[in-house]
Amino acid sequence: MKRIALLPLVLCFASAAQAEPWLTGDGWIALGGSTVEDQDVWLGGDGTWRTAWNGLGLTFGAFGTLGREHETYAALSYSLGSACYEIGNPRPAYDSFARPLISNVMLPEALIRTESGFSRLTDGTINVDNYLPYGLRYSDTGMALSLHYVEDYDTTVLGLGGGWNAGDWRIEAALEYIDGDGSDANAKVQGSRVLGPGEITGTFSYNEANDAPAAMELAYRHALSDRVALTELVSVPIEEPEDGVALLGANIYLRGSTSLDVSGGYGAGDGLANAALRFEF
Repeated sequence: MKRIALLPLVLCFASAAQAEPWLTGDGWIALGGSTVEDQDVWLGGDGTWRTAWNGLGLTFGAFGTLGREHETYAALSYSLGSACYEIGNPRPAYDSFARPLISNVMLPEALIRTESGFSRLTDGTINVDNYLPYGLRYSDTGMALSLHYVEDYDTTVLGLGGGWNAGDWRIEAALEYIDGDGSDANAKVQGSRVLGPGEITGTFSYNEANDAPAAMELAYRHALSDRVALTELVSVPIEEPEDGVALLGANIYLRGSTSLDVSGGYGAGDGLANAALRFEF
């Protein structure tokens, strides 16, 4: 049986709205509708919450939408300054850096493309039955290391990621080694910098462990006004360009961190559309 994660996901999202002072969080939640198959109405997001004090605490979070297409994280943690140790099911280090930006533009479409640029653990949990990882994670400023094991598939996943500034560029990279029926790897690198009125980001991902071709993603995010920001994004599997996707997304900020997000485009031969009310925290 797949992990029953509906209640933890709801609790994660509810905690953001209550803004309890003993919790800190980073991410967003949204309620929307799309033309993506099985995601005509969806509630989801991408976020991590942690207790706000040093010492023994908790971390928990979620990525995806209610239903099958999600992964939840929960771990006992010990933090000291900027360093944090976690045990349970922490977020894979691979997913903490060089994240595909498609998940911010059109989450339902990103969830059917998790084989490209996401951890083997995330892709497996969303697409494979009984894929239940548990493990360890260490993180500090600008880096993370994690080790997970999936018992039903006798699979071990070691991940490492980091980010740093190089002149005008922000560089992030991640590597993941998977030992199961065979030994494979995932790897990705992402560079971003200010260009004109916005920021351009390019990501290359090697997705052998996810049994997917290498892919390129190029995105440009820029403000039209104080309340409206646009993102133009293209993501293309290098060996299968016909399965690529091109999207245009708009964030229309209503009040504070609440926005109306609309996006549309074309992918794998189909027209795509999505609209959501989104809250960032």
